[in-house]
Amino acid sequence: MLEFRPVRADDFEIASPIMKKTGYNSTESSFIILHTWCNLYGGEICIDGETVFIRSRKGCEYSYLPPLGGDMKAGLEKIYATESAAGRSVRFHSVTEHMREELEAAFPGEFEYTERRNSADYIYLRESLATLSGKKLHQKRNHVNKFLKKYEGRFEYSNMTAADVREVLAFQKKWIGMASDKDGQSILEYETTAIEKLLEFFERFSLRGGILRIDGEICAYCIGAKISDNTVDVMVEKGDYAYEGVYQAINKMFAENNCGDVEYINREEDMGIPGLRHAKLSYHPVELLTKYGVIWKR
Repeated sequence: MLEFRPVRADDFEIASPIMKKTGYNSTESSFIILHTWCNLYGGEICIDGETVFIRSRKGCEYSYLPPLGGDMKAGLEKIYATESAAGRSVRFHSVTEHMREELEAAFPGEFEYTERRNSADYIYLRESLATLSGKKLHQKRNHVNKFLKKYEGRFEYSNMTAADVREVLAFQKKWIGMASDKDGQSILEYETTAIEKLLEFFERFSLRGGILRIDGEICAYCIGAKISDNTVDVMVEKGDYAYEGVYQAINKMFAENNCGDVEYINREEDMGIPGLRHAKLSYHPVELLTKYGVIWKR
């Protein structure tokens, strides 16, 4: 049976390469996301040879990702043995279409799927976000041009380094106050704690970030990381609402300056928040990465 334990930063060097090789491109298949949010979702890990097993806990129930790496059928059998020994049914979360195909190939007809629209990841062409070319994105382009014109000679974009961490965290705490009437407050404080954790390992986890300043002060920042050979996941993006076009500007500049080695950018899910969904759709994703909740009917 599989033996799980809390996620540790020391798991990065072993687990991350295995997870990247799957090419699933979902946020949940990223070690960095797992490590950053494990306390909130009760994330646990088991590294078994060339396979990484991930599960989260809610109450007395566990929910798994399909095995990452290794033989899918053998991995699924190990999950089933572990849960059946404890008298629990087997459930999976964040199952992509690619994962679904592999589940069906291993055990045809044994799974029940429920689509989770709020969890779908938004996948964009990197070139599209970096250039904002074409009629569909002309409004975004206009916002960026207004920003560039209005703050000409006053703004500066730079790549984030570990030396910027303290300044970024100070801006994040300031941003919470600015966001009070615009975003649900229930998760903002926990999100800031997660960002602190993310920045603590900025260099070790090979994160990439961008900072936009006006008159020398941070007005926006963005943090991402490669989750596969062809995709960067944007994990955090914050901006000062007082500056017109700041979000469109940081979005474009990060894609342009920090994602040149990939074809796609994953800007994660909308969590069912209407304003966030509208904003993400307005950039015209090339794919909505569908995810399912799954029950093993065996």
